[in-house]
Amino acid sequence: MKKIFTYLIATAALMIISAAAMAQGGLTPFVGSTHEYTITPESISNTLTWSVVEGSGYTINSQTVVTTTSVANITWNTAGTYTLQFVEDDGTCTTVKQKTVIVGTNTFDVSTTNPTATCNAADGQVNFAGTTATTGVTFTVSMATGNSAFNPDWNFTFTLTSASGATISNVKVGAAILTGSGPYTAPDQSSASGLGSVTVTCDAEGGINDLQDVVLTITSATELAYNTPDVDSDDWIATQTINAIPNTSTITTD
Repeated sequence: MKKIFTYLIATAALMIISAAAMAQGGLTPFVGSTHEYTITPESISNTLTWSVVEGSGYTINSQTVVTTTSVANITWNTAGTYTLQFVEDDGTCTTVKQKTVIVGTNTFDVSTTNPTATCNAADGQVNFAGTTATTGVTFTVSMATGNSAFNPDWNFTFTLTSASGATISNVKVGAAILTGSGPYTAPDQSSASGLGSVTVTCDAEGGINDLQDVVLTITSATELAYNTPDVDSDDWIATQTINAIPNTSTITTD
């Protein structure tokens, strides 16, 4: 009996943990996400109406008919419990269908951090020829959902600038080469166990005896399946500091 009781407790605990780790979907969406809801009415010629019983906290973007299916596109703006309702009216009688939608706090978060300061590419080079050097720069952009069961595809846009006037070139996200001067859009990224990361690399050319910097600024980040935006814009700026080497003269003799 004691073993059975222990097993029941363990099973209940596992069910609670599994429920807490449930990935977002149309019935358990995150704040800011957009989802589609479908139903097959008896006739698309009848009056078909989607609504949410509660008065606010969402936006019904559209109600359309696709072949024989009625489709509602809804963005959920506020956490809470909602009643999604569909009514089919044939002019005499109505059918009412409802589903409970539990909107949870958004946990989709993209961030970056400052790389460790480094010397420019002329550092330690014997009799370096020239007054400028091109230094490779690497940033890491990370994504976390706070939920190991939610593994979305995601992307972000960003800029690369230099307050010190360094010339930026050869921009890549992972192995993908990005052209132009920005803003840049990263290729779609994947994730596993609720986490993802990718490197942003570039070359920075500047004076070898001047401190240089490169600033990565994320301008937007989106989870792609349900268009969930980043929960906030914290940790969206990172600076790579490129230290100058000493301005040492050449060796002279008598």
